[in-house]
Amino acid sequence: MPMERESSIELTVVVPAWNEAADIVATVSALRDALAELGRPSELLVVDDASDDATARLAVNAGATVLSVEKRQIAAVRNAGAAATDGRLLIFVDADTIVPSETLRELIRAVEDGAAIAGPRVEMPGIKSNFNRLWTWILLRMLASFGVLPGCCLVMPREIFDAVDGFDEQWFASEELWLVKSIRALGRGPVMQVDAPVYTSPRKANAVGPWRLLWQTISIGVSGPRRWRDRSRLRFWYQR
Repeated sequence: MPMERESSIELTVVVPAWNEAADIVATVSALRDALAELGRPSELLVVDDASDDATARLAVNAGATVLSVEKRQIAAVRNAGAAATDGRLLIFVDADTIVPSETLRELIRAVEDGAAIAGPRVEMPGIKSNFNRLWTWILLRMLASFGVLPGCCLVMPREIFDAVDGFDEQWFASEELWLVKSIRALGRGPVMQVDAPVYTSPRKANAVGPWRLLWQTISIGVSGPRRWRDRSRLRFWYQR
């Protein structure tokens, strides 16, 4: 188990990123503004996972610190960011997700009031196909109804994250499900979904036609853990 460390930093935001030049400035700018509004000691780290575009440069220009790694696995990238930082609360935000300041405030409040981990409501504006928009809406609401917290934005105390050894790096997908499962088993507080939105990119929903989107999401879901451990079978998530 990691050693406890003293730090004056209260809030650490970790943003995993691979070839996110199109979205990283908006994501970092929104987070920087939200942290400034909170007015608490904080750090904002983009973990650049061997991008071959301008992700790292744009993130620095937008106000983030950048850590360069070569993992090609989002669980490992998030863990690397946590290990390189010191904040008492860990906030994981995907590089294509906008977190309004009030949502960030509500998530932090939930954790500081006793939740072991908290996540928001996910909205995905800008989906072009009516079918894809409906299917995505159903999928997001169904996952929420089962208590699944969204991997695109999670907040938890560092001591909770450390107690479960962070994200399990055997998973190339569904890593947030296993993290939440471990935190539930720990029994140190409730898992809480806050009714406040974050806005994540519709690029996956817009990249494919309706039937392929339906097939991709159902097949990934029903194929089970064996597929989730194999990056080569998850190209829908690990390619641009």
